[in-house]
Amino acid sequence: MRLIDTGLLVGPCPFREVPSGVEDLRLLKERAGIDRAIATGFRSLLYYDPAAGLEQDLAQYASLADWLYFYAVINPEFPRLEHQVRHAAENRRVVGLRLVPALHHYDLQADRVQRIMALAVEYGLPVNLMARVFDGRVAPRYVDQAEVDAGSLVRFLEHNREARVILSMFFFNELKGYDIDWDCWPQVYLDLGCSKPSVSSLDELGTWFPLGRVLFGTGAPFYYWEGSRLGLDGARITEEQKQAVMGGNAEEVFTWD
Repeated sequence: MRLIDTGLLVGPCPFREVPSGVEDLRLLKERAGIDRAIATGFRSLLYYDPAAGLEQDLAQYASLADWLYFYAVINPEFPRLEHQVRHAAENRRVVGLRLVPALHHYDLQADRVQRIMALAVEYGLPVNLMARVFDGRVAPRYVDQAEVDAGSLVRFLEHNREARVILSMFFFNELKGYDIDWDCWPQVYLDLGCSKPSVSSLDELGTWFPLGRVLFGTGAPFYYWEGSRLGLDGARITEEQKQAVMGGNAEEVFTWD
């Protein structure tokens, strides 16, 4: 069964040691049976300049370029948005953009956010909207994460119907509680992220979100990757659906060389 992990978190983290050196990731690939993975570096998420952080990650993990790809974190408050997005689109190791309003504290309706989305459509890049980086129960108290509320999310999706949007690091109970018919949003995908899906929640997932648009992300190695895998293996969905979640759906979303 082909496995594409769309949600690795790698690099130096200021809160605890994350085993994400080159050899650590090679071992993770072997243990988890990963064929391809998409990562985001803590350098881009938590340090000053996300573009500079991405360049450091690309350099550090250059020897893994045959299977490890990256999101480019874009902060709309930084200048030269067009350059940032174009630079991401021109790099074969970058397969999408990532927005993190939870950390960067901006309005999803802001003009500069909409400009990013227009550029993403122009360059054919999917956009990952990250609800949070850390589970609020364990996040360091000095990390002020802003919640993405239902109204803001719906307006964002409504304004960007031409963009491929991937929702990640949302909890299932959040999304289930929104008054949204996900069948009406064929461009929206759901990354399992670190939602810690249990067998029962995955059994229920297909009743409120189309399984053909679910991606397998784990948050490894920061989070425990095997929990998501065990939950999916034990879920009462068909083998065809499991294969789609594990990798088939991702191959439809991302452009691979």
